[in-house]
Amino acid sequence: MRVLNFGSINIDHVYAVDHFVRPGETIASSAYQVFAGGKGFNQTVALARAGATVA
Repeated sequence: MRVLNFGSINIDHVYAVDHFVRPGETIASSAYQVFAGGKGFNQTVALARAGATVA
C-alpha cells in the first residue's frame, strides 16, 4: 500500500522543571529536548511501522 499523507509536522521543545510555573514566577529547567511531532508526522510514522510505503 502506498500512502501520501498531508498533515502538520511540528518541532516539540520539551523542558523538564520541578513544578508548574506559578503566575509571576521564573524558574530554570533541568533538561531540554527537541522532538519531531505533529499529527501528520505521527500518522506517517505509524503507517510506515505498519508496513505502508509513505511519502
